[in-house]
Amino acid sequence: MKKSRFEFWQILYPIAIYYVVMSLSYFGLEVILGATTGENYMVRQLLCGAITIPFLLRFYLSDKKMRDVVYGEKKFKPNGKQIKTILLTIATAATAGIAVNNLIAMTPMVELSQGFQDANASFFGGEVLFQILGSCIIIPIAEELVFRGVVYQRLRIHFDVPKALILSAVIFGIVHTNVVQFIYAALLGSLLAFLYEKSGFFYVPVLGHAVANTIAVIRTATGWLMFSYEPTAAGIGVTLAFLVAAAGLIWYQVREWQAERKGKI
Repeated sequence: MKKSRFEFWQILYPIAIYYVVMSLSYFGLEVILGATTGENYMVRQLLCGAITIPFLLRFYLSDKKMRDVVYGEKKFKPNGKQIKTILLTIATAATAGIAVNNLIAMTPMVELSQGFQDANASFFGGEVLFQILGSCIIIPIAEELVFRGVVYQRLRIHFDVPKALILSAVIFGIVHTNVVQFIYAALLGSLLAFLYEKSGFFYVPVLGHAVANTIAVIRTATGWLMFSYEPTAAGIGVTLAFLVAAAGLIWYQVREWQAERKGKI
């Protein structure tokens, strides 16, 4: 099939609509409920994310319909392969998320980035219940719809997998507006895009995103593995263990994906 000419606006306008709807929702909530504070930030993030989902779903479903016509519809079947995919996704997202967060925390970047400190305070502000509902459920669905469901898939039409992965990851990192979140989001985004490419099912990047965010919320709420943020012998040892585990899981899935592709050719 001949590929159509790539036009960057095809990628930009779904992202623009996402942020316009988010901004208008925030403005409306401030008019109705008053100014946003650290305590109510996540409640409003949850509500605004939920409002954006129907808008993003239209883009995703429209693109999916066209992909299904060209490549054939891929239907979910609850079987051993799907269970394996779910377990691998959970394990990979959890180990990679912990390892990358630890590595970033061991550098001076966190202290030097006021933007990250402000975002982090807001992200983990308020009741844990709203952090779970917002950060671990609604936000992963909304962000995956736009950045993997639409942006990555549209890039994938015009570019091979490595280029589409890198471009979508860079875009995902840029929208987070500070260097710390750029690095984390770009790395996580590339992993989620790969898991989506390998599985062909949209629930996979959503699950991976939700797992990574849930681990971050649990660590902040309970203090679990907080010592591993420090560049001590124990912290470095734990971080390397998670890094090796994540690398092994990713390597295994890349090999599996390559074998599957060869089998289809």
